Amino acid sequence: MHSKKLFVLVVSVLFSAIASFGSVPKDYTFFHNKPDGIAKDFYISRYLDSPKCSKEDAWALLEQISRMTYPLFHAFAAKMEDAGWNKVSQCLKLEITKLLATDDQDCIAIGLSVFEASKLEKKKLKELASKLDGYKEAVALRTLAQDDIFATMLQHGGDAFFEVFNKIGAAYRLEHFNKPIDAKIIENLTQDKRFNDSIKLIITDAKLKNIQKSLLHVSPSTNGTLTHQSLFFLGLNALKFDKLQLAMAFFDASYELAYYRIDKDKTSFWRYLISKDTKYIKQLQESFDINIYTLLAKVEPKNIIIPKAYAKHPNFDEKDPFEWTNFLNEIANKTPQEYEKLAQSYLYKNTIGHYSFLMERARSYKEHYFPVAYAEFLPDTSIEKKALILALARQESRFIPSAISSSYALGTMQFMPFLAKAIAKEQKFVDFELDAMFNPQTAYLFADIHLLYLQKYLHHPLLVAYAYNGGIGFTKRVLRSGLFSKNIYEPYMSIELIAYDESREYGKKVLANYVIYSKILGSEISAQTLIEKLLEIEKNHKF
Repeated sequence: MHSKKLFVLVVSVLFSAIASFGSVPKDYTFFHNKPDGIAKDFYISRYLDSPKCSKEDAWALLEQISRMTYPLFHAFAAKMEDAGWNKVSQCLKLEITKLLATDDQDCIAIGLSVFEASKLEKKKLKELASKLDGYKEAVALRTLAQDDIFATMLQHGGDAFFEVFNKIGAAYRLEHFNKPIDAKIIENLTQDKRFNDSIKLIITDAKLKNIQKSLLHVSPSTNGTLTHQSLFFLGLNALKFDKLQLAMAFFDASYELAYYRIDKDKTSFWRYLISKDTKYIKQLQESFDINIYTLLAKVEPKNIIIPKAYAKHPNFDEKDPFEWTNFLNEIANKTPQEYEKLAQSYLYKNTIGHYSFLMERARSYKEHYFPVAYAEFLPDTSIEKKALILALARQESRFIPSAISSSYALGTMQFMPFLAKAIAKEQKFVDFELDAMFNPQTAYLFADIHLLYLQKYLHHPLLVAYAYNGGIGFTKRVLRSGLFSKNIYEPYMSIELIAYDESREYGKKVLANYVIYSKILGSEISAQTLIEKLLEIEKNHKF
């Protein structure tokens, strides 16, 4: 039975299973004895939006927040009736026209972004710079007010460059800053760690060819300000200009600086693409990590564990996010031996994710756990769909049903509240509460429905992964940006040049997971085959 039909049948089951801790806390006593952490922050945010929350409750809860976010800040400001909080909140939310109409310097400094300022006329920019004299925002405003913005930025360097270049939009950057930069100025810019952000912005925008060429002046032997990721990007940039020797030098430097195995494997893979030297393939084959680069090196992983369990944990509620917080607190600062011992107490069907989480730490990530978690809840559909859901779930939550991210994505499949509510409304779940997302059955069901939508437009697991993480609009922009064209080093180059860091790395990890889970479920497909399908990118989407 397809999951959309199944959806109707399981409604009563799912919502009768909503955890007893409730959707919105009934009163302040809910928070008594609850451990601090993201779960508590999440419920505080919901309570603040409730009429049950008083001014006194808000002030008391403020001390219990572990991570302040903009939405939380505004929610607190709305409840606490404090002049200072209200002012900052209002200034941050003011429309640009109303913001500029005020004479309150503090408010303008709080609410005006460089991105918004770049849309203003120069006369207005000069007025604002004068008004905000002494504020750090004045530097960017004065720079934007100049006739030759680029020359002013380069002349003054430091804040004048980074406060503008790194904070304005891509269209403005292309119009005003796509110009050559002298080698000496490039050398000076590399002394500032903020240049790492500039490098990424330049190299991941295919239109900035003039300034990209100037980055060839950067030396692979840096003074320590450039990160391994910046050195890697500079290697890719050198390849664009057929500077193979320079690219190898950047990749060598990136390899030496990288800490995580996946980052070292990435540079080994690219050094092989350039040189065809099999010593780099050997490095990949000897890697203990499982990632898209080792799989492309035709490595047959020997360190994959598929844990299985059948009984239910007798006293652990995997759907309670506070249990997960307590779990994380319990496992802090353990030795590998202690991790392994503790893991055995979680080798149950409903806590197989927790077991795997611990065992990977016990093995120092030299073994990789791929549980087919909550298999009974997977949709009755193709192996490809099941493998994709498992691949996404492993990357999203490591199969922890009660996981909550710092942005309040929820559950096994890490649905953002707005998306979960939209799907529930579309499916006519009139009594839907967000806590239902901590039920893995609900999570898989919602994922199946959401993927039905995404796969109407996207026909490759990598592109689906981009959309699942960054949104379908983001993925459409990627596909229309000129990436995945039939140039040398494609599609590998495009995979590395996705501008949004999280989606770029997320996509590669989900693709590796997909290869592994496809094989586990009995439908083997190679990483190489999947990558080659991207060469005909127009067949992989409907945009």
